[in-house]
Amino acid sequence: MDAMDSLERDGYVVVRGAVDASLVNELNERISRFKQRNAKAAARNLDEHGRLYRVVNLHLAIDAMTKLLTENAAIAVCDAFFGEPTSLYTSLYYERGSEQSLHRDTPVFATTPLGRYMGVWVALDSVSDDNGPLMVVPGSHALPPIDVHAIRQRLYGEGPIDPMSPEGWTAYQDAVAAQCEAAGLVPQPVHVSPGDVIIWHPQLFHGGAPHAATRTRRSVVMHVTPKGMPVGHMDVFYDPSRARQQAPWRYYQRDGRHVARFKHVDFGHEYKVRTWFLRKG
Repeated sequence: MDAMDSLERDGYVVVRGAVDASLVNELNERISRFKQRNAKAAARNLDEHGRLYRVVNLHLAIDAMTKLLTENAAIAVCDAFFGEPTSLYTSLYYERGSEQSLHRDTPVFATTPLGRYMGVWVALDSVSDDNGPLMVVPGSHALPPIDVHAIRQRLYGEGPIDPMSPEGWTAYQDAVAAQCEAAGLVPQPVHVSPGDVIIWHPQLFHGGAPHAATRTRRSVVMHVTPKGMPVGHMDVFYDPSRARQQAPWRYYQRDGRHVARFKHVDFGHEYKVRTWFLRKG
């Protein structure tokens, strides 16, 4: 079946071997060197097995990671979905499973218009049941819309909305979970090999399974949009009148693709390090 047909039917698609093995090896080596060269910066983020967790925008310090945008056969699926060239907004790097609860990304990737975002998950290791596979709920992207306005009125009234509101996040995800249960939709793991790419629809309900093994589950998640697409958080998701009409960040180019330019690498949403301070991998 065509990748776009799978995406439309299931809400996600796996593109096998979309990234060449030589690039996977190169990136694993570069990231390993980055950890050694920036041991002090990375130390607080490492778990007991020396694995990094949820590093935001590592590609800004290791430029070769942008090849996952420019040398990735699966990006053609995103181009087709958007109807225009795909650009890189932000990225996440993991060396173990996220173990994140099932969720939709849209409350914190609230584009204008809504739905101009995709998740692109690139495997740098083999992933099976014991090392935290991505969990997806096929068909969850096609469920009826949640009454976001009703949630807003119940939680905030006409008052201000925290862009990262825990209450707003939980209320929306609980509503989606209830829909999935009522529709008989169930999560399933996605097993992948190095170089495989998983792309998901912005409305897909997904999460991370427990990571029981000591071995790594190295992966990069790219959050992609068309160039210049504004991306808001829950303040915009629950109140679209707050949306910007154009992204406020600038872009730079890599092999004809555009990458949003930010100034920090964020380690687990706990501390940030300016990119100029980090020694490159």
